[in-house]
Amino acid sequence: MGSIDEVQPCAPGPVSARAARVFPHPYSEAAEARSLWIIIAALTGVAAAGLVLSGLWVSFNPVIVVGFVALVGLNVVYTRIRPNRRIASFALTCAQLVAFTNVGTVLSYLAASAAFPLVDNALAATDSALGFDWLAFFNWVKLEHPSIGWALDIIYDTLFIQFGVLLVVLNTIGKLERARELAWLFVTTLLMILPLSMVLPAEGAWAHYGVSHLTSAYYLSDFYAIRDGSTKVIDLSRINGIIQFPSFHAALALILILTSRGTFLFAVFLPLNILIIVSALTAGGHHLSDIVVGLATVPAAMLVLRERKLSS
Repeated sequence: MGSIDEVQPCAPGPVSARAARVFPHPYSEAAEARSLWIIIAALTGVAAAGLVLSGLWVSFNPVIVVGFVALVGLNVVYTRIRPNRRIASFALTCAQLVAFTNVGTVLSYLAASAAFPLVDNALAATDSALGFDWLAFFNWVKLEHPSIGWALDIIYDTLFIQFGVLLVVLNTIGKLERARELAWLFVTTLLMILPLSMVLPAEGAWAHYGVSHLTSAYYLSDFYAIRDGSTKVIDLSRINGIIQFPSFHAALALILILTSRGTFLFAVFLPLNILIIVSALTAGGHHLSDIVVGLATVPAAMLVLRERKLSS
């Protein structure tokens, strides 16, 4: 999906030559937003069916529900009562991301509950064939140079803070379509990653190499409990990213680099997110193969979104 900042989301007008190539018809934020709501609604239906078939339940976080309703209300107010494109677009994007993130989390747990055979042996063998010794790298970072390990842990945890900051900045400076691009890339890459995580599940390098006791091991208890059926509740009040293969963290880091281009944030986001991709090995417990495939989903998602635009 190309980001064409010259096109006004709600008003047709002159567009650049590049914009005309990518968007053969005038861009309509309302039509585009409806498309994403339809996708979210369809995925909600899939998740509901999956919950019924699996016997799992969802525990909702009331704060998230109230926040979602408030964002929808803001969008209505600043679309119809006190028109303000930037605030309305920001509220819309945030509301859709909140809805999709929670549905996506449920789908990720349902995918893990299918309990397909783990593929960590194959991932570790692939890393080795690529000449990468994951355990040696982990020991170097975590045991021999703990200050580097500590720094990478902190950097790894900045990803979603960066996401929020970028969303605010893009809407503040009027790059509304770029903000929508950010949302669509988030959705499309996760939709590619979810089925792969179901049929090719991984417990991650921490567990595979027996070093989880040296880490936070933040996702492992949920991952094991959902696979062995010892938990029947997906608690959305404490969302854990349990997908290891492919790495969604690495995909998001690349998305942040691409969607921050042309803003003052790019100079910071480029090196910071390169470090996040590296930190995913130790701070996220990912095999190198997880990261490579996770990164590959981003250009694939961009191709899908561009084709969608050209055919609309």
